Amino acid sequence: MKSSRARRFVLFVFLASLVAAEPAGPGPEISAVKLPPASGTNSHYISNRAPLTPSPLVKLPIGAIEPKGWLLSQLQLMRAGLTGRLQELSRFLKGDSGWITLQGSGWEEMPYWLKGYQDLGYLLKDPEIIASAGEWLNRALVSQQADGFFGPPENKAKGDLWPNMLVLACVQSLHEATGDLRVIPFLTKYFRFEYGLPAADLLPGSWQKLRGGENLESVYWLYNRTGEAWLLDLARRLYERTADWETAIVNPDRDRSWEPSGFYHGVNIAMGFRYPGVISSSHGTKSIWRSSKRTTASSWTPTAGSPAGCSGPMRTSGPATATLGRAPRHAPWWNS
Repeated sequence: MKSSRARRFVLFVFLASLVAAEPAGPGPEISAVKLPPASGTNSHYISNRAPLTPSPLVKLPIGAIEPKGWLLSQLQLMRAGLTGRLQELSRFLKGDSGWITLQGSGWEEMPYWLKGYQDLGYLLKDPEIIASAGEWLNRALVSQQADGFFGPPENKAKGDLWPNMLVLACVQSLHEATGDLRVIPFLTKYFRFEYGLPAADLLPGSWQKLRGGENLESVYWLYNRTGEAWLLDLARRLYERTADWETAIVNPDRDRSWEPSGFYHGVNIAMGFRYPGVISSSHGTKSIWRSSKRTTASSWTPTAGSPAGCSGPMRTSGPATATLGRAPRHAPWWNS
């Protein structure tokens, strides 16, 4: 035993001497900055092209990060849980969905789920999920009409672009993960459809008007890959037609009237948080960022919180909930 310990000690001293014998070169120079440089574009990934505001920090394409440890275990739980098995439970993911039949109702439910389900497959490199998600997305891709619209015709008849905004995110992930050659022509054709709409028919009201930032982000995504100038004109029109998230969203007038526009709807507020960040690509002013901070602060109220102490996306939130006695709706949509 003593001999074994002695050998290990000699080996340790020998290795330590080798390390000490290595000449000490100059170490990496580390400095702290208040903000990252914003004078140029990101050369590693596709980012904002002129005249959009330079974006030194960009969203990494799906699959660029390999999850490990705790994050990997959480994604695996999602695969084994409701996200991965929702097709077994939800009536919105059955064969009579309007996204399959192109007849009748097919609204936000399927695309909402697909947006996370598809990305989950890419992150876990799960061929079964990727194939299953691909079947749903392919149906949307092949449903594109001659004028560029896609998806259930009922949505088009109602002038409702909101469900398609969710599909746009799925199509972007498809391109980032696989380079699918169908994506750029598909998006170009669809945005040409939007570009040709009269102003009154572009985000006329309801959720699409409050969530126009989701559509705007996809237009910027395509512009950064094609550079077609008309996309910036479409972006300007979408900005003008989207609800105002730059002024205070909680105010006495809105609280008293309970606006049917739904500014107090928790999901809308969550999208309103990020909207100033989206439009800052073309409106890079400090006032835009201040409006985002103001929106966050005004929504962080006791009536918008949860028993866990955080502000969650209740169906209704903010002062109006308390003032008017409107109970938040928590019924799960996947089985409603």
